[in-house]
Amino acid sequence: MFGIPSIGKLLVLGLVVAGVYLFFKAVKRRENSGSVPGNGNSKGSPPQSQPNQSDGGSLEMVQCPACKAYIPAKSKCSCGGNG
Repeated sequence: MFGIPSIGKLLVLGLVVAGVYLFFKAVKRRENSGSVPGNGNSKGSPPQSQPNQSDGGSLEMVQCPACKAYIPAKSKCSCGGNG
């Protein structure tokens, strides 16, 4: 009933599978790059930055002098050394 598929049919099948994969990958990337829903921003206003965050959205970290762990710049370390 089912014979051995030809090389052309296998190539077309591979292109279809790759196309579907790339399509869903692009959709997921577009969803992740959008703004977070429910943050209360209107379309014209820039997103509100969190305290201790630089432009890239990451926290500024400093090293605790007592235990050498990295913590957010304006917080206290659990060891009590950065008070």
